[in-house]
Amino acid sequence: MSRGRKRRLLVIVAVIGLFPVTALAQRQFNFSGSLESNTVCDDDGDSPYKGFHSNNYLKLNAAHGRFSAGLQAEWYPDPLPGFDLSLKGIGLPMKYLSWDGGDWKLTAGDFYEQFGSGLILRSWEDRDLGLGNSLGGLHLSTDLLDGALSFKALGGIPRRGLGYASTAVFGGDAVLSPLRLIAPGNAHSLTLEGSVLDRFEWKTEEDIGLLLGAPAPEHILLYSARMSYAWRSLLLKAEYAGKGKDFTAVRQNGSSDTYTLAGGRAAMVELNYADGPFSGSASWRYLDNMAMRAYRTVGTLSVSNTLNYLPALCQQQTYMLSGLNPYETYAEGENGFRGDLYYRFRRGTALGGRYGMRLHAGGSWINALGKVLPRRDHDCLAYRDLNIDLERTWSRKFKTTLFVSIQESSPTHGNRKATNAQNVFVLEGLNKFSRAVSLRWELQYLYSQELTKDWMAALLELGIAPSWSITLSDMYNHGDTKEHYWNASVAYSYKSLRAMLGYGRHREGMFCSGGVCRWQPEYKGASLALQWSF
Repeated sequence: MSRGRKRRLLVIVAVIGLFPVTALAQRQFNFSGSLESNTVCDDDGDSPYKGFHSNNYLKLNAAHGRFSAGLQAEWYPDPLPGFDLSLKGIGLPMKYLSWDGGDWKLTAGDFYEQFGSGLILRSWEDRDLGLGNSLGGLHLSTDLLDGALSFKALGGIPRRGLGYASTAVFGGDAVLSPLRLIAPGNAHSLTLEGSVLDRFEWKTEEDIGLLLGAPAPEHILLYSARMSYAWRSLLLKAEYAGKGKDFTAVRQNGSSDTYTLAGGRAAMVELNYADGPFSGSASWRYLDNMAMRAYRTVGTLSVSNTLNYLPALCQQQTYMLSGLNPYETYAEGENGFRGDLYYRFRRGTALGGRYGMRLHAGGSWINALGKVLPRRDHDCLAYRDLNIDLERTWSRKFKTTLFVSIQESSPTHGNRKATNAQNVFVLEGLNKFSRAVSLRWELQYLYSQELTKDWMAALLELGIAPSWSITLSDMYNHGDTKEHYWNASVAYSYKSLRAMLGYGRHREGMFCSGGVCRWQPEYKGASLALQWSF
């Protein structure tokens, strides 16, 4: 029997075997789980993705006293378009046994973890992105001195596809709140944090040495120092992270990339303030060679092949046209600033009206570091935007949102001065006809003289409480391609069960969440999504 067939058989036996055990032990164990299935049938005769594609997840958890255990089985008969093809098959990438002793917690098996904001370590799952970079090993955490001191220690092997990579990660994280010890109940709050991480790679692909021109370092050390201070309406956060020497590309003008060993660093400062109807935030971030892969490969990089998280500095767009050309965090080197202001006009005022109004204005400016670019030795614009949205409630049955986004981005991450500009205008409304029936609608327009030029879009979403939702949408590029990208779907919910059936045409482009992106190819056809929690 082949190794693949043995693995599939083992997974099936393990999952099926849990059901009778759970049924016999329902009185002693707290049992929970979830089932999720996402299937697409691409019926475009010219598409390379024609046929059925499906991602499926079964999660089972059981708890008894201080102990808990669980597993997650995943089945990809053929991964969804745009997802890592190495996932094809069936496996048990998540299985764990955990003990909770109150102040002490220990997990053996697969787990997720994040140190600070994730600059040196973040393992998490995002099924829409196809991201799952769990660690398999041991995880210990403790809270001491009435919560004034906490500590985490871990050691594990990063996930690769449905198995494990040829790397290991060891690290620790400590958090100290000194004012809770010195002056309990003080209005001031101060937190000091520190983390250290070592990635050890004992095996690399044979072509790695030829690509890099030298043996790759086995150990890469990362560290992070953080602080957080809060007083009344003020919150200040700061973080500095460093990365040991790793191979990085040196861009040469007119020739292919070469590689050299270099360290990395990152710095972040964030200030938040809130007082009554006003709140605001400002943040600055610097990145230099902070891409951290779970394993080296000469093949196509999977979105899961990462150990850290570099959060997006610009606003994460949710409307169809404002997110048409999203910005992806440039780990090789960028320096940027973001600011946001919020104001809620009170009810009964001239601008607030009877039901109030909310205003948000924000923007970001991000430059690529000149030293990572082949054509210049100074910073150049990578991305900037200005966003304004005004939400007004006119009555108990009608609300509108006016949104404007002015965006400018470099298609070469600042390698050349040429940029692409686009202006997006959105009017969104919500009509409530009764307690059970509502209609949400969107009218959108994108104006641009670059790329594919002008777009228009519309969306209608009819909600019939408590179970039904019907959605129709269309994006039309009337500036260049004259192409329509339309979608229709029906969703039904009953208790913890949700099902959605859709059909439409999906545009090629980047799909992003929190600054992490994957390539989404164009496809057309039917889709079925099922979610059930029990």
